[in-house]
Amino acid sequence: MDLSLDVLRGAQAFVLVFGLVIVTFAGRSYTRTKSKSMLLLAVGFAFASIGSVLGGIAFELAGADVTTAGAIQSVAQAVGFLIILLSLALKMD
Repeated sequence: MDLSLDVLRGAQAFVLVFGLVIVTFAGRSYTRTKSKSMLLLAVGFAFASIGSVLGGIAFELAGADVTTAGAIQSVAQAVGFLIILLSLALKMD
């Protein structure tokens, strides 16, 4: 086994776990406050977190090359960060 591949898998697992914890907290906050910005924050972090997993699945299971897997991950994370940016912009109003 390649050590760098194991480190990458571990890092992606941490991104998923910590991202889902943030999604849980933001989701709970949304249910209490009904704030659209909290809902968007939860959705944005979900996209950013799941992007890491999607890239890994594409590489590990679907046989995609590293560039394709990285592109999948980056696009999902970019969409997530855009949604997070929108949630922050809503909060400023």
